[in-house]
Amino acid sequence: MNLRLTTLKKKIESNHSAFAISQTVYLHTRRTTNIDDLTPEEIEALYNVFFPAEISTKEELVNIKNQQNLKYYRSNILTLATRLGIKEPDSWNRFNDWMLKSSLYKKKLNDHKLEELKALQIQFRGIESNYERSANTPGTKAWYHKNKLIPPSAN
Repeated sequence: MNLRLTTLKKKIESNHSAFAISQTVYLHTRRTTNIDDLTPEEIEALYNVFFPAEISTKEELVNIKNQQNLKYYRSNILTLATRLGIKEPDSWNRFNDWMLKSSLYKKKLNDHKLEELKALQIQFRGIESNYERSANTPGTKAWYHKNKLIPPSAN
């Protein structure tokens, strides 16, 4: 084991109890409680758990701005989905099913990164355009939805 990893292990062991270390090791590896059984990558990860790196104010502002952008795009997508009838105001089930089956990336809304959300918003704008075109034709599903009418029975 190289000197850097040995130093990291010693710093962890000197600042924390053996019980805390063993519990944390098990929670992160799910295979052992002994710090000596860890790979170099796992020791690095464990060190970062016990001694997280401090981030600068500039990095913190960038993270906050990124979170605001994510919220903005998610909000726009949810607004479009509600307007189009994909998301019902009182239930997430239909929207979640649609996201997993029909969306561009086939994953939950919260799992999308910023660039993916931008592409997803473009998809929803296209769906909205098709919806508006279809809503102008009487008797279509979109027409019934837009005019808040109950569609006739299929029988």
